[in-house]
Amino acid sequence: MQKNFGWLFYVILAGLAWGTYVPIVFYGGRELTTERGTMGGRLTSILCVGMAYFVLAVLIPLVLFITKQHAWPVMKKTGLIFSGLAGVMGALGAISVIFASKAAVDAANALGQPENTYRIYIAPLIFGLAPVINTLVSLFWHPKPDHPWHFGLEKVPGYKLFLGIILVGLGAFLVLYSKEVSEIKPVAQKATPEVVAPEAEKVVEKAEFVSEWIFFVVLAGIAWGTYVPIIFYGGLELTGKPGELGGRLMSILCVGLAYFLMAVLVPAGVMGSGIPTLAWPSKLSTSGLIFSSLAGVAGAVGAICVIFASKAAVDAAKKSGLAPASFRVYIAPLIFGLAPVINTLVSLFWHPAKNGDFLHFGLEHSPGFLLWIGIIAVASGAFLVLLSKEQSEAQAASTGLKPNTNPAR
Repeated sequence: MQKNFGWLFYVILAGLAWGTYVPIVFYGGRELTTERGTMGGRLTSILCVGMAYFVLAVLIPLVLFITKQHAWPVMKKTGLIFSGLAGVMGALGAISVIFASKAAVDAANALGQPENTYRIYIAPLIFGLAPVINTLVSLFWHPKPDHPWHFGLEKVPGYKLFLGIILVGLGAFLVLYSKEVSEIKPVAQKATPEVVAPEAEKVVEKAEFVSEWIFFVVLAGIAWGTYVPIIFYGGLELTGKPGELGGRLMSILCVGLAYFLMAVLVPAGVMGSGIPTLAWPSKLSTSGLIFSSLAGVAGAVGAICVIFASKAAVDAAKKSGLAPASFRVYIAPLIFGLAPVINTLVSLFWHPAKNGDFLHFGLEHSPGFLLWIGIIAVASGAFLVLLSKEQSEAQAASTGLKPNTNPAR
């Protein structure tokens, strides 16, 4: 049992890492934000995430290569380019999450609600959107060795894909609808006969501002949804033989370098530009630096665990006399099903206070049943969407066809 399902350890660890990323980076960014209207805190948070990725995704692979624990792969141009592009999309997704959390706090403050009001909705929406985009990209994009630009619908997907997309859409709707329902009561309690009309006008005036966090949520979903097929193709181009980790490690190294460029050099340059609203925070909170870096560690650990889960699943299947993809097909569906549930539970029970006082736990309020139904629907839909895609690719591989992309990188 342990021999066959040891890969589940990496799957659960990846789900925990990506599921806790959003609340950790939210708290770290909040601790670093000292003045309203300034972006220095969020940019510093991005910088910390980038540095953590640099250590885990650049320095560690370099050590493994230099010490000859893994051989350097063939440096193919297409592999290096697409692995670097995957890092750009991964960093864009991480940056979008940070901006989404900042916009969510501003939106809650604008409506006179607690600043954590919208945080619980960010991850379920992202983790529902990303698998759907990933699968749609994989359906139509079929890159070949050294020739990435091949598009077309080679195979009509089965019912699991459409059922999964419907569940994700329904779940996302219920998550957002539960948010609207939760806002009705506080707004109604605030209103008085004398101020109903002015308050209504203020809400209308702030509608675009309030929806800003949803824009960044969608952007994060698009970035992380396209990251997976891009990183798979980049790693495939850098891998000389099936089962070799050298190509995957080089792919992760390229991702780390792209993170370093986008999430370290760019924020540092922007904050050093002299623009007051983009300047370094006047006070660098220790807890903010630590938790922002921990968020980067969580993101990188999740990506690395997917790689090890994929290799362990293939090895376990071969030892059991099964097809190589027998266990691998469940990796991405389980991770994207676990992550939004874990994120929601963490957000419900962890309520860190500012100024480094982060040991606050408990259920402050019980969300409505619509939120739970929505999260379960999103997780189930993501599972079905990715399972449909993985099974289709496994079948194509077994019949000698060229599979397209694989969420397990």
